[in-house]
Amino acid sequence: MSLIVQFQCLFYSFLFGFVMTGVYHIMNRLLYGVPMFLRYICQCLIGICFGMLYFYGLVFLNEGILRLYFFIFMLMGYLLYSHYYAYYLLYFLEKIVSIFKRIFSPFIFFFRCINGIIQKRIGRMKRKWQKRKHQDIKNS
Repeated sequence: MSLIVQFQCLFYSFLFGFVMTGVYHIMNRLLYGVPMFLRYICQCLIGICFGMLYFYGLVFLNEGILRLYFFIFMLMGYLLYSHYYAYYLLYFLEKIVSIFKRIFSPFIFFFRCINGIIQKRIGRMKRKWQKRKHQDIKNS
């Protein structure tokens, strides 16, 4: 394996560790309200997909040769993300969610109003049907 290929693999491992940790962190944040069993299944599936992507990337770069220092650089990418970028990414994610809430709040209000009107109509119709039913029972 040439020196250029080793540098490419080291950079790939470092970047993969950084991105993998970021995506895993975001997925855990999005799946916070999901029951623990489903969250565990999603985490396992994400881990399997990341493992396959990492190996296929190494196959593309250096015929799939694994070295210990590739994993060390992946760990360094994880540490760099978790110590320096995790807070900023979550802050940015919360800002995006609040912007989406502000954008969609008029639509949610509109649909809740329509739903309230429909529920009132359904309640009136049920009362009319119950009146008719009771009148039919009294007349029989």
